[in-house]
Amino acid sequence: MEKSANTVSYKPLPANGAQIRLVTILPGRDYKKVKCTVENFPFVKNGANDPKYEALSYVWGDATITTPITLNSRPFQVTTNLEAALRVLRHKNKKRLIWVDAICINQTSIQERNQEVRRMRDIYSRAEQVIIWLGPELEPGFVTPVDCVGIAKKTHDLLESLASTDPEDCDAAARVLDGTGDPIYALLVLNRFFSRSWFSRIWVLQEIALARVATLIYGDRLISWYRIMSAVDALRRLQLGLHTHLWRMSNAARADRVERCWIRTRRAVMQDEPRSPAHLELADLLWQTRFFEWTEIRDRLYGILGLVKGDLDSEKLLEVDYTKPVADIFRDLSIFMIRGGKLAQVLCSIATSMDGLPSWASSWTADLQGPTASRLSSGISAHMQIYEVNDIEPPSNPPRFSADFRQVTIKGSFFDYGISYIGKRFEHTLDTAMDIVERAKDIRTRLVSWEDEMEQQHCAHKLFETQAARRNAWKQALLHTLATSETELGQHYDLITSRTYELPKAEHSPMLISVVSDLHSTLGIHCDSRRPFITTSGLMGSTGVNCDLHVGDRVCAFVGLAVPFILRPVDQARDLYRFISCCWVPGLVNLDLLKGQRKGLWDIQDITMI
Repeated sequence: MEKSANTVSYKPLPANGAQIRLVTILPGRDYKKVKCTVENFPFVKNGANDPKYEALSYVWGDATITTPITLNSRPFQVTTNLEAALRVLRHKNKKRLIWVDAICINQTSIQERNQEVRRMRDIYSRAEQVIIWLGPELEPGFVTPVDCVGIAKKTHDLLESLASTDPEDCDAAARVLDGTGDPIYALLVLNRFFSRSWFSRIWVLQEIALARVATLIYGDRLISWYRIMSAVDALRRLQLGLHTHLWRMSNAARADRVERCWIRTRRAVMQDEPRSPAHLELADLLWQTRFFEWTEIRDRLYGILGLVKGDLDSEKLLEVDYTKPVADIFRDLSIFMIRGGKLAQVLCSIATSMDGLPSWASSWTADLQGPTASRLSSGISAHMQIYEVNDIEPPSNPPRFSADFRQVTIKGSFFDYGISYIGKRFEHTLDTAMDIVERAKDIRTRLVSWEDEMEQQHCAHKLFETQAARRNAWKQALLHTLATSETELGQHYDLITSRTYELPKAEHSPMLISVVSDLHSTLGIHCDSRRPFITTSGLMGSTGVNCDLHVGDRVCAFVGLAVPFILRPVDQARDLYRFISCCWVPGLVNLDLLKGQRKGLWDIQDITMI
C-alpha cells in the first residue's frame, strides 16, 4: 500500500470494522476543480443501511508529482493520475460514492493502514462495481511510434473485435489483425494498451478478482473486464497455431497473468469450493505473482492475502504490520510455508538475496527481464510438487528451527566433494538490432563454446566414456530434461549445436524463429538464466535460477524432496551451509534417499542452513 504525504483530519474508524470511509465526488463540469468529501459510513455485512459504493482500481503514479483537489472544503494533494481518474468519474449533475485507498485510508496512520489492508477483501467484494482506471489516452512523457490520434477508440474497437471471435478458432485473432489493414500497427496498439502499469501492479489482482462487476476506463472509452479477457483468450489461442509470435508481440501475456489469478479466485467463489489449507493456497498465489510490481515491498505479501480463502486472521506469522522489518516478514512467511510442508516451493523460489534474510528464506521475487532474470524450468516446477500432483505422501522430514529462527536443519545427503567446473558467463553483447539469423548464430556460438569447454574438463570424463554420452548428459543438464524424455526443445538444441548442419539464411524461416524463441525463453537471451556445472565425481547439472556459483559449492538432496539443491559451506567445523539455488542433476532428480541409505549407497545426515 503506497503512502500519501497529506495530513487531513479523519474521524477514526472503529477497530471492529463496523464502518467504512468513503469519498463522495461532487458534481461539476469538466473544466472545474475536482471537489470531494470524505466521511464514515456503516459497514455491516448484509446491513440494511450499508452504502452502495464503487471501488477504484488504479496505479498511484509518481507520488512526488501531485496536484490539489478540494476535500471537505480543504486543499488535498493527490497524484496526477488519481486526479485524472476522479475528474473522469465525476458526474455533471449528481454525486458519486467511491472507495479509493489514497483518500479513504489515513496514510499517516500505520495502525489504520494495517487495519484496512486486512479487510481489503471485504471492501472490494462488497462494492457495487470496481472501476479500473487505466489512465488517460496519452501518457505524459511516453514516447511511442504509434499514431496516438484516437488511440483509445482504436484500442476499444480492436479489443471488441477480438472478443467476438469464435473460441474454437485458434487463428481468428490473426484474421482480425489482418482485417485492420495494418496488422503491425494493430499489434503496436495492443502492445501499448497491455504495457500500461496497471497490468503489472500486485494490488490489482485482488481488486479485480474480488469484484462483482468490473469496468475498465481507458481515456474516454469504457469496456467490460469480461470483454477484455475474451480478447486476451483470442490472442492466447494464437499459440495453438502458427502465430505464436503475434501473441508475444501483442504483450497480452501481462493481462493473461492477471486473468489466471482472476479465474482461480472466481472459480473458488462461484463453486463454493471447500477451503484448501492456507499454505497451499498461498503457495499457489505466491508463484503466480512472482513477477508483479509494488512500491512498498511488504505489499509483495500483503497485496495477495485477501485472495486466500482460508482464514489467516489468527496466523501471527502473517499478520499485516507495516512497522515490521521487511526481512522478518519474509522469514516468517517462509517459516509458515515450510511448517505447512512447502519446503521445496520455498527453496525453489529463491532467486534474489535480501539483507537480514536467512539464505533458506524466500522473498518470492524475481526479475522477468534484464541481466538478473530468472525463470524456473518446467522440469524443476513439475518435480518441485511431484508428491502433491501424484497425491503421494512424501517421506517425513520435519524441519527444525533454531531458537532465533535464523537456522533450519533438514535431513539429507551430499554427493561427492563439490562442484569442480562452472560454465563461463557470456558478455551481454547481443545487439537488439540483430536479425533472427544473427541471433541464431550467437546462440550456436555460445552453446558450442560451452560444449567444447566441458569436453576439456577431466571431471567430465569420469562417468561418461564417449563424447556422445558426455554431450547428451550435458544437454539434459542444461535443458532440465531426463534421459527418458525426447522433447522439441532437445531437438532444437541438437539442431543449433550441430557441427555439420548449416543454419537457414532466411530471416523469416519459421523453423529458425521457433528454435531461437525456444532457446531464448529457456536459457535466457544471454544464455545466463542457468549456470552449468560438473562435480568432482562427474555429475553434470545446472542451476535453477540465475546465480553465482563457486568451485567447492556442494550438491545435496533432502529427504522428501524430488529436486536437488546447491549449498555453500560457510563453517565446516559446525556443518553450516548457505543456500545457493535449486538445480537440475538428472541422476539426482526424484531420488529415494531412504532406499539408497538402506542399500548402503550414502548416509543421511542433518544439514543446517543459515
